[in-house]
Amino acid sequence: MFLEKVEKTILQYNMLQKGDFVVAGLSGGADSVALLEVLCRLQKKYDFNIEAVHIHHGLRGEEANADAEFSKAFCQKRSVPFHLLQYDIAKQAQSEGMGLEEMGRKKRYEAFYAIAGQKGKIAVAHHQNDQAETLLLNLCRGAGLSGLSAMQPVTNRIIRPFLFVSRKEIEAFLKQWGISYCEDSTNQMPEYARNKIRLSVLPFLENSINQKAVEHIAKTASILSEENAFLEEMAQKILQKALIEKKEQKMVLSVPILRQQHSAMTKRILKKAFYDYTHTQQNISYIHLQQLEALLKKQTGKSIALPLQCSAFLEYDNLIIAKQSTQNTKQYQYQLLPEKATYIKEIDKFVKLSFNAYKKAQKPFPICTKAFNYDKIKGNIVCRTRMQGDVLSISQGHKKKLKDFFIDAKIPREQRESLLLFAVGKAVFWIPGYRVADGFLADEATKNKIWISVWEGEHHEREN
Repeated sequence: MFLEKVEKTILQYNMLQKGDFVVAGLSGGADSVALLEVLCRLQKKYDFNIEAVHIHHGLRGEEANADAEFSKAFCQKRSVPFHLLQYDIAKQAQSEGMGLEEMGRKKRYEAFYAIAGQKGKIAVAHHQNDQAETLLLNLCRGAGLSGLSAMQPVTNRIIRPFLFVSRKEIEAFLKQWGISYCEDSTNQMPEYARNKIRLSVLPFLENSINQKAVEHIAKTASILSEENAFLEEMAQKILQKALIEKKEQKMVLSVPILRQQHSAMTKRILKKAFYDYTHTQQNISYIHLQQLEALLKKQTGKSIALPLQCSAFLEYDNLIIAKQSTQNTKQYQYQLLPEKATYIKEIDKFVKLSFNAYKKAQKPFPICTKAFNYDKIKGNIVCRTRMQGDVLSISQGHKKKLKDFFIDAKIPREQRESLLLFAVGKAVFWIPGYRVADGFLADEATKNKIWISVWEGEHHEREN
């Protein structure tokens, strides 16, 4: 039954054809062992070639060595060519400012694609439980339809034959045929976010809410994936209509066409345009998309900075995305006085402190206002760019270096130096558009409040 279910997925998504070269990731764990076993059993029927790749991350000492030896023996018994690659993941993660999980995934897929070559396929053992974990993890981190669609059965030559079977079904298959596998001790460590969902959240949902919770969450991912694919197709068609010019130096889009779309579709189109121009699918956040959409409503000449050393600016009815010219970032610092607007010429914005509620309706231009607990602010308030030693209070008095926050928030390096901050001394308490320090926002119990407003305006605008 298990084998037939997997084969149905392979046929439905056209995963395997005669003559295919398939690279299978083999960790030695239950999922990857079962996948390679299934592929070996189907090899003659579908007439494809298999090779296995094991990545030694250099993290778990003798346990990792044992996994590598087991994987090698497993392949030798089945006459499957075996590749063993070893990396110092901890060292590389530190040098590139990445987490261990993220770096491990990066090196695995780099190896898979290198061995697969230009036409080979990559088989990985993601299953129904992984799908549910991914959806919940992305939901907790904040995601749109793409993130909540989780993993696809086929993506960029990656095939996932197990995506519609559960971990329990995989283990039952291995037990039925007496196939042994390795246990990775790190899978039981609650330090990792995914492990917390696997070990605590999903069992709670299955035992207390619905015994088929995993199956239903994975099904939701499939439904959202189908709807996301439809919206992506629509966005691509509209992007083609809006595209005026595309060169290495710049991409030009029609502002009138973009303005005609629903806000959700506009953001989707702008995201596709940025990816199309930069040839990447990383480093653009929802905040950037909001800024791009807001730019469409402004007058010609206005611009914003984007990731990957790009910028976007308006030129009459055209939105232009282009590479930024290299220039020295201007540092700035302004001490703020209550009830007096201060113009920050370096970023073409105004800021104002007020002890009275600052009503947005009073201003004809976009404005961002927050109320803070003035009793928590000990000293002079300044707005400035970042300085060495800056810290941000995250939760319950815990402080994080501003540099670490920028990395965690995935704020591009090229934006960090000129980003607007509000601080008292080295304590940063507000980064507009990104974060307010823990405990600084005013609430109903706050005795003394102060309002801080930020808005854009023309150079000649001034207030008393």
